[in-house]
Amino acid sequence: MGSDDLFRKRKARDGAALQRQKQERARNKRYLIVCEGTKTEPHYFLELREDLGIRPQMVRVAPNDGVSPDRVVDHALALYKEDAVGGDVYDTVYCVFDRDRHTTFDAAVQRTKALSAAGTPLVAITSTPCFEVWLLLHFGYTDQPFHCAGKKSVGDQVVAALKTKKGFGKYGKGQKGIYTQLKGQLSNAIDNAEQLRKRCAAAGSDNPATDIDKLVLAIQALPSTLMLQVSSFRS
Repeated sequence: MGSDDLFRKRKARDGAALQRQKQERARNKRYLIVCEGTKTEPHYFLELREDLGIRPQMVRVAPNDGVSPDRVVDHALALYKEDAVGGDVYDTVYCVFDRDRHTTFDAAVQRTKALSAAGTPLVAITSTPCFEVWLLLHFGYTDQPFHCAGKKSVGDQVVAALKTKKGFGKYGKGQKGIYTQLKGQLSNAIDNAEQLRKRCAAAGSDNPATDIDKLVLAIQALPSTLMLQVSSFRS
């Protein structure tokens, strides 16, 4: 076989591989997640991604650059623009942050909405008062509001409630394995979060509330590495 034939076959294989990559990208989404929390939330989403067999290229969980909601949005926008320089963009950038006592919460939410309306797909995934509301909903529905009490912040109150649940007596921020520990109750948490959202809309209140279920569902809808391998084989 001549060198010209080898070159043509190699070029054809490379072209077919590139075409499969383009088709795969067209079928699938790429998400960026930027969390306010430095450990608890990133650990949770990384464990979820691994459990579902989602490739890191499809769901990037980025370290934050400041813990206030405005800093989360700033960093998420910077990472989105940085990625776009390479000729591709994330389909959605999720900014995960809590209301807690942050003075920039409302402005950060409004900014994500304005950016999204202008074509930059940032979405605020918020929890009130904090991420631990999502964890509580794995144990059952609750719409009991949380408030500061004495030296305990509103976030401390949610954590205290979580510590009354089986297996969470020693819960601490930054703990690993939370997703794995609770995944058997994940469908219940999703249903409870949706019910809570409806209650919030009817009552005109968001204490407590969480949108973490929306992000979990978006990740669950992505194809796993096994699905992609089967798709590639059939191509």
